[in-house]
This record gives sequence, structure tokens and C-alpha cells, in this order.
Amino acid sequence: MVWLHRPTADAEPVRGEVADRGRVIDDPAEHDSPALAEIFSSVDEERPVRILDLGPALPVNLAFYNSVAGSVRIADLVRGENLRELDQRGFVSLLGRLVSATDEAFELILAWDILDHLTAEQPGVLAHHLAAVADRGARIHLMTTTTDTMPAEPTRYEIAGPGRLVYRPTTDKRVAAPNPPPALVERWLDPFKITRSVILRHGVREFIGLLR
Repeated sequence: MVWLHRPTADAEPVRGEVADRGRVIDDPAEHDSPALAEIFSSVDEERPVRILDLGPALPVNLAFYNSVAGSVRIADLVRGENLRELDQRGFVSLLGRLVSATDEAFELILAWDILDHLTAEQPGVLAHHLAAVADRGARIHLMTTTTDTMPAEPTRYEIAGPGRLVYRPTTDKRVAAPNPPPALVERWLDPFKITRSVILRHGVREFIGLLR
């Protein structure tokens, strides 16, 4: 877990401890991310947001967060874990260790493709845990695969700009994709309300959720 805090004007840019990148397949692809663009377009530079990133600490993302975030927590939720193998107690314990409550509730959550790598019971547990550590009105960005298959492990996403993502697979093995319909995702994410759902041509559906 990595914490970052926005530097003062006369300080060096903040750099968190960068997590081990693990295996990365040399087959990146860059795509538009309209939902990500929408989220970051509303960020006020005069009022930096508090961000929770469920993915790993990637250098390019840390550099981007330095320009928009007052504080950032990098949870690296799937590092060294096969989340589907955890029972509910183990999953809740993991969330408690990596995404614990703080004095400053999160305003923006980047969940990436986490839903594709959970059991059918885990998304609701995750959503309620995230709601407990987020501010009212907080938004969550996440993606699901819409093709028949997907990478067997979570992809690493590098922010190339407010509305651009570089996809870096961590395995060349593919498995069946769950393809949850938007209505099921909305039920999973309650108490977050889905405010946008968009299908992208490269086989991904993006969601934005708002904590009510």
C-alpha cells in the first residue's frame, strides 16, 4: 500500500514506493477512455481530490496524480492474490488491510477491471467497503470486458492523459469473461449509482458510479 500527498509549491514532486511491476507482456495498446475523461474533466485544480487507486503503483500514473490529487492511496488490491480463491472472511480481511478508513474520505476511486476478477459474491462486499471509506458524492470508475474471453490476470492501465489509457497485459493466458450486464453491475455497486455506461469498440464497457 502506498500513500502520496500533494507537494507544496517549493517541494519536489511526490513519488510513492513503486510496486514491483511483475510480469508484463510486451503488447501494449492505447485507447480512448471517455468515462475517465469525464471524471477528470470535473477536477478543480484549485481543490485537488483525494484518490483511491485499487491497482498497482505505476510510475506514469503517479506522475499524473501529482497534478490532480491532494492525496492518493495505491491499494494494489490484487498484488500476489487470486481474489477468487478467498472466502468472504479472507476477502473482507484483505480489504481492511489495504483499504482502511481514514480521516479524509476518498472522492475518486479507480477500480479498473477488478470486477472481472471477482466471484459473484465479492463485488457487493467490495462496494460496501468502498462506500464506507468514500465521501458522499464520490465517484468510481471501472471497466468490464464485453468479449467472450479476457486476460486471466488483471491488466495494468497507464494513464496517458485525462481520457487515454495504455493497456498492458500481465499474461498471455485467456479465460472466459463473465460479461455482467449493466443492471447486474448496478446491483453489485449499490450504494453507488451508475451515472454512465459506455461500450468501447475494443471490447470494454466503462462505468462511472456516484456514491449516494
